[in-house]
Amino acid sequence: MNLMLPLSVFSKLQMYMTLLWIMFLSGCQNTEEKEIVIISTNDIHGRIEQFSKLATFVKRIKEEHPNVILVDAGDRFTGNPYVDHAKEKGFPIISLMNDLGYEVGTLGNHEFDFGQKILRARINDATFPIVCANINSSRGELDSIPPYYIIKKDGIRLGFLGLVQTGADHIPSVNPEQLKDITFDHYLDKVADYRSLKQQCDVLIGLTHLGVDEDSTLATRMPELDIIIGGHSHTLLKTPKEVNNVMIGQTGLKLQYAGLTILKFTKGKLTERSYQSCLIDTITRVDSCITRKVNYFMEQPEFKEVIGISSLPFKSQESIGNIVTDAMLRSTVSDFAFYNQGGIRLSALPQGDITLETLLSIEPFGNHIVLHDLSLSDIKALILNRFNQDGHVIDLYVSPGSYTIIQDQQGKGTDVILKD
Repeated sequence: MNLMLPLSVFSKLQMYMTLLWIMFLSGCQNTEEKEIVIISTNDIHGRIEQFSKLATFVKRIKEEHPNVILVDAGDRFTGNPYVDHAKEKGFPIISLMNDLGYEVGTLGNHEFDFGQKILRARINDATFPIVCANINSSRGELDSIPPYYIIKKDGIRLGFLGLVQTGADHIPSVNPEQLKDITFDHYLDKVADYRSLKQQCDVLIGLTHLGVDEDSTLATRMPELDIIIGGHSHTLLKTPKEVNNVMIGQTGLKLQYAGLTILKFTKGKLTERSYQSCLIDTITRVDSCITRKVNYFMEQPEFKEVIGISSLPFKSQESIGNIVTDAMLRSTVSDFAFYNQGGIRLSALPQGDITLETLLSIEPFGNHIVLHDLSLSDIKALILNRFNQDGHVIDLYVSPGSYTIIQDQQGKGTDVILKD
């Protein structure tokens, strides 16, 4: 039996089938659009007090986005007595990072401050890998560090290439005694070795501890990178820096901000990217479980021991620096004592009891006093060297007396006047 349909009915059926097919194709296309969110930190410097706020921020982002990766760009240690002088040095911050679900990190120069044995123990404690491509540590106590790590999230492959800064002495800014049997390559010398890594990934990310200027140079030399998540220079980039079509982000220091990178993919290809630094310092409703753990680390009784009294408040970092140089002078038979500004990590000291945690917070690095025989011209050269290398900023506290730097029209220091 043949069923004959009027032409108008057939045309309508054909139109409906076409519409259904278009809707089906649209649905298939939507399933191929994916989004990955990266939360990043850098230069935490032991600031565990901020972790309950960070935990709240991470939870909020995960509630809004299904695919979230948490990463760190180095300098997790040094700057906080509860981390630096814990029974297991550095462990408190690694334990908290494990709780928050970090998935990859890189080495900063301060990761080496406790020595290779302790660094290896903390890397072993971490539930996430630490990567660095320009370290050669297989012969050292630290042992080998992988150069990169690939995370697969919702079918998207994200490659994280780690790099750490090196100075004129070809090592990171750390006590060379901590680097026995370890050598480092300049980060630009590793670019050629990892260009092909792009072929293994849908997005290639530099997870670096180089500083924002060096990140810009890296972007120029390695356009295979899609993104650089950086640290070391303590630069707060509220919005991204774009260099050679590479997006660069960095969040300052001490966990006041967290980076938020949003990547969108269509059919596995990166089609959209954005970055912003998000203020977390003002978060008030914090994670109670993380808060309890932080309080446990901070309330160890040895930190509360009173070791002195301040009869007056000290309201500036300079005044605290003067205390340090005065103490150095009195503990040695010297004419002058100098201490660099970056080593002083408190900006105020209230009147009253001085506890061990306060003292350790002033100067967290455990630096040693070194004695040198210097002529007047040597002292001037020391001051000018620091001034001209540090962006024309006075960097050295001194005891006794003070000094004035004479500058040329370009701001370069040319002479020093010492005053009693």
